[in-house]
Amino acid sequence: MPSLTSRRRDCLSPDSFKRKFRYVIPTLCWFLLSSLLLVACGDPTTSPLANSTTSSLAPTIGSPASAANPVTITWSYWGDKDETAINSNIIKEFEKGNPGIKIQVLNDSWGNYFTKLKTEWVGDKAPDVMFLSFITSYAKGGLLENLEPYLAKDKAGLNLEDFYTPLLNSFRFNGDLYGLPRDNDTKVIYVNLDLLKEAGVELPKAGWTWQDLLNASRKLTLRDANTGKISRYGFAFEPNQWWKLWVWQNGGEIYNEFKSPQPPTKLLLNSKEAIDGVQFFADLINKEQVAPPPDQMDSSEKIAKMFVEGKVAMTFGNHALVPTYSKAKDLHWDVVPLPQGKKSVNVIAGAGYTLNKNSQHKAEAWTFLKFLSSDFGQTLFSSTGLMVPSRQSIREDNIYLKSVKYNSSVFLDETAKGREYPIFLRSNEVDSLMDTELLPVWQGKATAASVFAQLPAKVEPILNNPGG
Repeated sequence: MPSLTSRRRDCLSPDSFKRKFRYVIPTLCWFLLSSLLLVACGDPTTSPLANSTTSSLAPTIGSPASAANPVTITWSYWGDKDETAINSNIIKEFEKGNPGIKIQVLNDSWGNYFTKLKTEWVGDKAPDVMFLSFITSYAKGGLLENLEPYLAKDKAGLNLEDFYTPLLNSFRFNGDLYGLPRDNDTKVIYVNLDLLKEAGVELPKAGWTWQDLLNASRKLTLRDANTGKISRYGFAFEPNQWWKLWVWQNGGEIYNEFKSPQPPTKLLLNSKEAIDGVQFFADLINKEQVAPPPDQMDSSEKIAKMFVEGKVAMTFGNHALVPTYSKAKDLHWDVVPLPQGKKSVNVIAGAGYTLNKNSQHKAEAWTFLKFLSSDFGQTLFSSTGLMVPSRQSIREDNIYLKSVKYNSSVFLDETAKGREYPIFLRSNEVDSLMDTELLPVWQGKATAASVFAQLPAKVEPILNNPGG
């Protein structure tokens, strides 16, 4: 366990940080943003940030390691080139303040990352610090270190009350914390401003409805007058997984009440609210034909490609799409809130940092994890505008809002409507089963009513056997 002096603890406390750097942070944020954008376009080894004076602001955290005998720990995460460039600079800042610890990166795409965690990054090759989401199965499997003892001995190091509560709770297992969230996966609607103007559609505002979404999508969809062939769709969304949001917005529920990690016992989808909510969005595809077929929008990558190419005017998505859209030439876009059904609901979920229970360098790994989650670490990442911060103080200091040109406040406003994504033992298995069963609905081969009538008999045996 790491032992820290009170002076070093104080440098990470939110009050101390704000007193010392409240005048420096705005300048720092603009400098970091400019530097990181240069990094994304060029050689990271020549980044201006590498020679900047920002390292003097980096909090130094004590560690058993020393500069004379440095310890190397591994950090795994998924992400594209933009995120890798940012993380490289975060590592540089950490190593300047902690010369006794060196960071080795294990990085891969989202599609390969979790496979590597199970097949290649195992045993003595397992990462010391891991970027994860939906941690229940990992904690149950004994892969993750319980952070409660660390937090108890280092109470001044991090202010847990500063994290959004539902987001922090998503990293709990049996009541204990096994990770600290980095960002929030709030959903929004991306809009092509030029296409909206061309079609005479006003920019949607808070409070717009599902019917407004349908009306706008009809105007934005382009069909050949002779053949009926569609060259541009009005709206695109990933039908998998996030269909639960449409159930909630229409006043329905997925499960009966439960306390994670124990699963619920009943599936509640066979209700009018749940059925009508899912059927509305299925009808956008098959009845109205204002959204692409499901095989054309079953991943965020496919949707992003259509949006950049002007083949869809509005898309459902999270903050991870910002870098792609920001780099697209001649694409003028913005974000607007989700349309609302009977209720205005969003989802709150995200990824964060965890410790490997079998790490040989737990003290050093904790030192790095705490840096990533500190005021300084969150500021470094949030100042780029590439994520929705997990800590309220970052929002309150306007660090995030001032660093981007699009209407980033939408992400923060939608966070306030966030509902915790249902995670429990075997929830991944249940999600996969329900997504598979719903595919015929999105394909127009079955109705939501017929599928939801049969789902309880298939899902509830899993719910009531959490041990598998």
